[in-house]
Amino acid sequence: MADVLEPRESLRPQTMLAKPVPIDPAFEAPDRVIDLVRSSAPYRLAAAVHRTHETGKDVPWFRVFWAAGEKLIDPAAKFVFHNERFIEAAKESFGAKVIVPSSLMNNLNAPMAGGVPHLDLPHFRGASGFPFNLLVAMGYSGLFHPWAIPIASTLAWFYRGPGGDFDYWPDGPDGARQTLSSPLWNKAVVSDNEYMYHRVGGVGHDADHMAPGSISRQAVLETAGETDWIIRDGDVSIPVTGEAMRLSILWKAYAFADEHALQVFRDKSDDLDLPKALGILSADLDRRGLGRLNIEAGYDDPDNRRLILETYVAPPINDASRKVV
Repeated sequence: MADVLEPRESLRPQTMLAKPVPIDPAFEAPDRVIDLVRSSAPYRLAAAVHRTHETGKDVPWFRVFWAAGEKLIDPAAKFVFHNERFIEAAKESFGAKVIVPSSLMNNLNAPMAGGVPHLDLPHFRGASGFPFNLLVAMGYSGLFHPWAIPIASTLAWFYRGPGGDFDYWPDGPDGARQTLSSPLWNKAVVSDNEYMYHRVGGVGHDADHMAPGSISRQAVLETAGETDWIIRDGDVSIPVTGEAMRLSILWKAYAFADEHALQVFRDKSDDLDLPKALGILSADLDRRGLGRLNIEAGYDDPDNRRLILETYVAPPINDASRKVV
């Protein structure tokens, strides 16, 4: 059918999984980064920033965007957004000649249990306005690789406390887990986080973890004194020391093989739209005997959404073998 034809050119080779490349030190002036982090307060929960479905199990993971859509939101973050160390490492990781910084965010994690292995929110041509959980399902489906935009993801950390590991699976979900452990101060790694499974390990001592749901979606994170923090949730205030807060900066950039690939990306003629994406999913579901979607009803239809989210989930992850790097 014409509505499920693939684009004329893909921007990623089918088998590509870019290698992680360490960056140490991440910044020439780390104190300047810390100042930027503190001046960006107050922070909202990441779940509130992305408007994910409320489950009553929010965790103390706070986030702010400094850049999005290739444009700076906070001019003070320009030196981070255009960090030459990140750009050169992205070229090495992806074998790319053209790097276009696309987004920049800061994450602050108070003591909390570790996350689950996952892929970052995927980027597909034409799908930037799609609902968050639909994009997640599209990524796990493996059906939209021809529209995938190659994204280099650099994570830079400032954390010396217990836990807070970065676990990742560079050889795929069946391969061995590798771990970068604290102290992680002014260190970074660029990797293929839309295709490489990874997670944040538990932050802080187990006894100090804030239980999921112990704060509401309305919670905000503010500075306290010169180095500490405080979570305000209605009438409740929860102090967090600077040493206990895990800081991670996530920089993303388009990583194109050459100028031609950049022009293919800029040409919108092969972009997805929502009916086309739903048609691709529906055809796959039908082939698997799981039913079909009501394309006209769209993604807001409860039956469509349930079938998509129950079918396209993360695969089992090998968590048995581990290598500390």
